[in-house]
Amino acid sequence: MAGEIVDIADDKTLLRRMKAGDRSAFKEIYDKYWSKLYIYGYNILRERQSCEDAVQEIMVDLWMKREVLQIESLSSYLLAATRYQVLKVIRSGKVRSEFFIQAAAITEEYNGEQLIHGRDISSLVDNHISQLPDKCREIFTLSRKQQLSNREIAEKLGIAPKTVENQITIAIRRLRSSLGDVLLAIFVLLHWF
Repeated sequence: MAGEIVDIADDKTLLRRMKAGDRSAFKEIYDKYWSKLYIYGYNILRERQSCEDAVQEIMVDLWMKREVLQIESLSSYLLAATRYQVLKVIRSGKVRSEFFIQAAAITEEYNGEQLIHGRDISSLVDNHISQLPDKCREIFTLSRKQQLSNREIAEKLGIAPKTVENQITIAIRRLRSSLGDVLLAIFVLLHWF
């Protein structure tokens, strides 16, 4: 836990140095986060070049807007920026993840009256989330709805980051098994767009 606190303080120091124009601080941030962001984006897009471009754009924006950005948690900011860039790529039609292709195929089978409304899907998913074990539900909600990083959740709840990862994995497995991948994909599409 002590190492994580130093890491967060380290990020704040790097941000402060980068804001002052220190290129070496930016390079440290780049080296520390690039592969994590790439993997996160690749898990959704499944396309190497688009992921590289998205992460590169995030890093360029971080440097170009360094003087005006107000960042509390660097890891949370970068993950949110990656999620935004990935969705931008998907919206542009440059890449069609298999996950989203399945969701689109399902929605095309139904006309407007037959298609489940977004709030109905959201309600259905919320109902399944409410059936998760207490700790699992709390961690999943902090991660997906409040968009806290695993480290932030671990600190907030006083547990190990590995416990957070395990609980999120359990939640996703249970939701996939009860909802199915396609319904989960539709929920994500409706919730993010």
